[in-house]
Amino acid sequence: MNHPKTLIAAVILQLLILVGVVANAALPLWTGEEIRLSTRPVDPRSLFRGNYARLSYDISTIPAHKILDPSSLRNGERVYVSLLADKNGIHHFHRVALEPPVVGLYLRGRLDLTRHSRRAKNFRVRYGIEAWFAPKDKAIALEMQLRGGAIAVLKVAGNGAARLQAIEDKPKVNAIESETLENIETQ
Repeated sequence: MNHPKTLIAAVILQLLILVGVVANAALPLWTGEEIRLSTRPVDPRSLFRGNYARLSYDISTIPAHKILDPSSLRNGERVYVSLLADKNGIHHFHRVALEPPVVGLYLRGRLDLTRHSRRAKNFRVRYGIEAWFAPKDKAIALEMQLRGGAIAVLKVAGNGAARLQAIEDKPKVNAIESETLENIETQ
């Protein structure tokens, strides 16, 4: 006679788990701070996953000399990349740590190491924002837009989790602004 209550409890538990997973994935979109990153395409479409653009960011490649003791790193290890905004509101790499920063804006990512990565000069970091899906009719336009670079608009939660919100055209950067960008990146 206790079976209906057990079944109902199991169904409710499964629904709560599903709601929790969806809410956790959407949390940055609901509560996050909006930032912009410069992006470029990697691959425009997949026959298996549909129409999407794989995105790459400058912050996806971290110089090995910016990481303390890179020989101790493991594949999939969590890292925290601090960001600074330039005068145009585009965010750039500032520093990387294995613990969340106490202050400042940062993204949470995972190291993507290959067996050759330990000797490499750069490490790859994945943030979960590397793909932008689009309807079939917009995929070609998106591919053309991304060829010259674009701006990814993200929402970043307080814990560093990020979600893509939009892709915008990249503004034209004049020589003075380019020099400013180089100064920020070397700091």
